[in-house]
Amino acid sequence: MRTENVLYQRETGFMNETTHNDISDERSLLLLLLGHQRTAFRNALSGLTEEQARSVPSASEMSLSSLLKHVIDGEESMTARILGTPRAAEDDPVAAWMAAWNVSEDETVDVLLARLDDAGRATEAAVATEPDLGRNVHLPADVAQWMATGVVFTVRFMLVHQLEEMARHAGHADIIRQSIDGARADSLAGTAWS
Repeated sequence: MRTENVLYQRETGFMNETTHNDISDERSLLLLLLGHQRTAFRNALSGLTEEQARSVPSASEMSLSSLLKHVIDGEESMTARILGTPRAAEDDPVAAWMAAWNVSEDETVDVLLARLDDAGRATEAAVATEPDLGRNVHLPADVAQWMATGVVFTVRFMLVHQLEEMARHAGHADIIRQSIDGARADSLAGTAWS
């Protein structure tokens, strides 16, 4: 872990990375790490135009905007499942997954980042009120088929899986950002999109 004093800009102010020392429980740690991944996305978008955020500068089909929308969709879906209120339009989970990559004209970076903040607050609220991280979360078979086999889908698993997904895609975001202008998301810490 880095020990220098790095500040990450968030809607609520600044979060100092040295707060790792203040984390004494699993819930707080999981939420802190999810927050760090959200910050990585903010940093990857820092200083870009809408056109750059929507550009596809590498061999991948992903833009920073589409990647961000996908990550938001995943977090919203996870939180809804933890709360026992899965979203209605899940008749075809593959179609829903594909749609989460398509960014409409009105889904600007500001709109997506506001949605990311909302998703983070919803996750934090769900985790704060969850009495048992070991509680099983129902996943329908057509969704569970895409998850790791033999795993009990607990609240804890859902959070760790979301952290895994966000970290993976934050790495993709860093590569896409480097392809746009050579900047690395880690060097943009503290200059996040505001």
